[in-house]
Amino acid sequence: MRVISCRDGKLQELAEVGLKVSGARVFRTGISGIDELAPEGTFVRGAVHEILSESKEGEGKFFAAVMARGACDMGDSPMEFHKNTGGSPVALPLVWCDPKKELYPPALVALEIDLANVYVLHPKDEADEAWAVAECLKCRGVGAVIAAPRRLSRVVARKLQLAAELGGSVGILLRQTGWGSSKSEIYAAATRWLVAPSPGERTVQRWKVTLIHGHGGRVGESVFLEHCRETNSVRAVEKLGDRSVEKEMRAASA
Repeated sequence: MRVISCRDGKLQELAEVGLKVSGARVFRTGISGIDELAPEGTFVRGAVHEILSESKEGEGKFFAAVMARGACDMGDSPMEFHKNTGGSPVALPLVWCDPKKELYPPALVALEIDLANVYVLHPKDEADEAWAVAECLKCRGVGAVIAAPRRLSRVVARKLQLAAELGGSVGILLRQTGWGSSKSEIYAAATRWLVAPSPGERTVQRWKVTLIHGHGGRVGESVFLEHCRETNSVRAVEKLGDRSVEKEMRAASA
């Protein structure tokens, strides 16, 4: 697979750019409460990370987008990478596998994700999805791949992990704990997170995010991820205060 971008009026193959980022083996979401739960405060590139939910309503798409935004941001990459690409940080492409066409682009824009840098996959069936996701993960010019496989065998889980290792990209799998006979015990992921919706306020969405697997991380601990639609601000807190979240987030963004 070849991913092509245009920089300064010149076509550039991002697979070649990806070869220069081998030193950037980790990334952060930029949200301190989330990053502090992860192993050594960072997420590993060249790996698969899973986001689990107990119901369709609680599916962690927002958290997946937050993680992908960090994975695609090369602002922390080595200086030689910036020199090779014009001296400024580069955002690698985000690939979102969306067979049911449920992706809501304005939500990505709210997170300051450039839609021109987003590629959407519409696979025809599960076999096509597994193949396409693996091929995207192998591409060294891709920052992150988000997918929600309905079933995940040990063979496919291992195949996706190996593909991520080969390409150096980040796989983000959205899974439900009750899907299929194997539920969610089968996995090959560096970290696993459980996301559940939490009561919010008029303009604030809130999710409880718990790290359930991640060697060296704060396994079993949780934070509340909050998104204020009015100000597009995002934060993570360990406890919910008595003061109105809406007022706090408006004041913080002022």
